[in-house]
Amino acid sequence: MEIWLVRHGTTSANLEGRIQGTLEFPLSPLGREEASSLAYRLKDQAFSAFLSSNLLRTRETSRIIASLRKSPTPIYLPLLQEYFWGIIEGLTRKEIGEKYPRLMRELQQDFHHTVIPGAEGLDRLFKRVKIFYDLMSRFEETGKFRKPLLVVSHGRFLQAFLLYFLKYDPAEFWPFPLHPSSLTILESDFSKKWRLKLFNDTCHLKNSRQP
Repeated sequence: MEIWLVRHGTTSANLEGRIQGTLEFPLSPLGREEASSLAYRLKDQAFSAFLSSNLLRTRETSRIIASLRKSPTPIYLPLLQEYFWGIIEGLTRKEIGEKYPRLMRELQQDFHHTVIPGAEGLDRLFKRVKIFYDLMSRFEETGKFRKPLLVVSHGRFLQAFLLYFLKYDPAEFWPFPLHPSSLTILESDFSKKWRLKLFNDTCHLKNSRQP
């Protein structure tokens, strides 16, 4: 089975450097342009299913992709939502430094593993990731998903899924940053083969106005 992972298009929060988390931000004009470029790239690719986070920026990205396709239509899943960042959600790094200077110093030392008050936490994030992984494994077992699966989600969730899928230790360095509207392709039989076929590809954005 192939799993095609897409990060949503750019939002105003991305451009401002804000921690979005589960807050609702629409795509910016640039984000809609990026999603349209990706939609054109994917328009002739057949998929067995199309799954998306239910947050606004992923719904908009998915709808733009779906607009050039007849099927399948997106299925929106809360499971694929972005990480909840607790007290720093909605803030820029400057604002975090002003409100929580000690926390900001810890984040600068280790952004991925710092404990943030009120945040989802890595244990809960990876519980969601495992549920999604197990769902993909069950799809593979049915033998019905011969075409790739398309998944539109968020930067931190997708990074965590890549770590889990490729059997990296999440307690170590996270080496998988993802650009908005990028495409990453995984392949697995969920028994002995786990392969990263394409990572963070943005060739479809070469004519877009990237930030």
